[in-house]
Amino acid sequence: SGTVWRRRVHRVGPAESGQVTSVVRYEPGATFPPHDHPGGEEILVLSGTFQDEHGSYPAGTWLRSPHLSVHHPHVEEETVIFVRTGHLNAE
Repeated sequence: SGTVWRRRVHRVGPAESGQVTSVVRYEPGATFPPHDHPGGEEILVLSGTFQDEHGSYPAGTWLRSPHLSVHHPHVEEETVIFVRTGHLNAE
């Protein structure tokens, strides 16, 4: 998006719908469109504060979102997360 940078470190299956593990960096003020997560998502906030409509999560926070969860990420400060998607069974 120009303000959100992703570096894939592992992938099984299709690029946007398979199991994907990435390190993602959000520049200050970055936002990412609302989206869903077939197969769920896990996030570890490495630095900064990750935010979505559900809350604000500082460095060290681990989040687990179930199959088909939806969120609208944004940040105020530079934020780096480790994220895994598509690997959780439907719940």
